[in-house]
Amino acid sequence: MELPMARPSKALRAFPHVLIVTIAVALSVGTVTTSTNAFAQTPTMQSGQPVTVPSLPYPKSGLRQRLIAAGKAIPNVDESLQAGIPAVYFEPAAGNGNAKPPYPAVVALPDCDNHFPETWITILRQSGYAVLLISPPNAHPTQDYCGGGELQTPKHGLSYWAFDAISALHYLAGVKSIAPNNIAVFGYGYGAGAAQLAIYRDGHAKHYQHRFKALVGLRPQCMSEMDNFVPSLLVAVKNDPFNPPAWCEWRMDRDLYNGRELVRFEVVENSEMIEKQTTRKTLQIENSPLVVSLVTDFLSAMGISENIGRN
Repeated sequence: MELPMARPSKALRAFPHVLIVTIAVALSVGTVTTSTNAFAQTPTMQSGQPVTVPSLPYPKSGLRQRLIAAGKAIPNVDESLQAGIPAVYFEPAAGNGNAKPPYPAVVALPDCDNHFPETWITILRQSGYAVLLISPPNAHPTQDYCGGGELQTPKHGLSYWAFDAISALHYLAGVKSIAPNNIAVFGYGYGAGAAQLAIYRDGHAKHYQHRFKALVGLRPQCMSEMDNFVPSLLVAVKNDPFNPPAWCEWRMDRDLYNGRELVRFEVVENSEMIEKQTTRKTLQIENSPLVVSLVTDFLSAMGISENIGRN
């Protein structure tokens, strides 16, 4: 929009440089704010590389395959949600300088509000991991899992998010600087539920070549099956109103059959008032030395960090 060519006031003429600097600062702040809010609201995005992860072809279920083989007419699969997945890729930033390719990597899945703790991106990078933070909410904007569903915009559970994670796994496995057999999935909140489906023995993963090596779920929403094909670590917060540990305990009682891989479940105490826990944002306990040790030791024990140099 063009401004009218009016004669500036005396005060304005007295401070032209101040005005220019003020406008420039305002514009730069606005640009950073817009860019930041557009993806997961994480200031650390400035050090990452935006990429678009291609969605894998959606697998045909066993039932659909049998119907097709029998010559039956079946409805087409809704491919409208199989778009490219916005993501940000972060190289390792290990302080000791010993992280060399091929790097172990982590696919990070945010909570339903597209929030993933930026502190954990830093922790993982400084531990020698590459991180690919994907954005299922931006890939599937109609799937608003934080809000209620509507008849006009039905939801499809966590399956699309899990499928996004598997697509991200295959994308990373094709990056030359990444060790394709040393990739874990790290889900936060609702994203941890999607991550569990991404390693579910009878889920999408069985249709594809690459497999995650392990799973980490922080403040997990345990709404998914746990009959998993790789070990997992779930770290819950006691009395968490958004992600109740009891849901995980119920799932473990229901789904942990003989022959399944390890599911390690830890509940940490939180000294913050319950009012402060009623949030999807990061709680102090999540970044505590205890939780950091739990996660990094688990990844190391799974052999994912075996090619990270050590002093």
